[in-house]
Amino acid sequence: MAQPRSERSPVAARLLSIVPGLGQLYYGAPLRALQYFGGVIGVFGVAALLFVFNELIAFDLNGVGPILRLVGLLLLELLELSLVVFAISHWIAASWDARQGTIARNAGTAYAPTWWFVKLKRFLFDDPDDAEATRP
Repeated sequence: MAQPRSERSPVAARLLSIVPGLGQLYYGAPLRALQYFGGVIGVFGVAALLFVFNELIAFDLNGVGPILRLVGLLLLELLELSLVVFAISHWIAASWDARQGTIARNAGTAYAPTWWFVKLKRFLFDDPDDAEATRP
């Protein structure tokens, strides 16, 4: 006799996602949890390393012209900001994934998320009539 599954709370999964990946562990997706944890923490780490690198080389560029020095430092700052924005958006996606994965688990259905850029591509470029024809 199969054991009944215990219901998991989507709210608890989302709250656990304060630590990226913990919500995925809660609903039973350890590989996805590792991916979200590594994605968020890794990108924040790279941004922090670039920040330290930027601070270290800011005073070492004395031989370079002031315009080139300013452009280089500006580009590094923009890269750091881009990485932080990416990490935060990935963190938000982890929270949403934890909620949706828990709902799917409770319903007994498979959960296969689609990345936002795939959804955007479908919305912009795919013909809706073709999608209807290929559905079973």
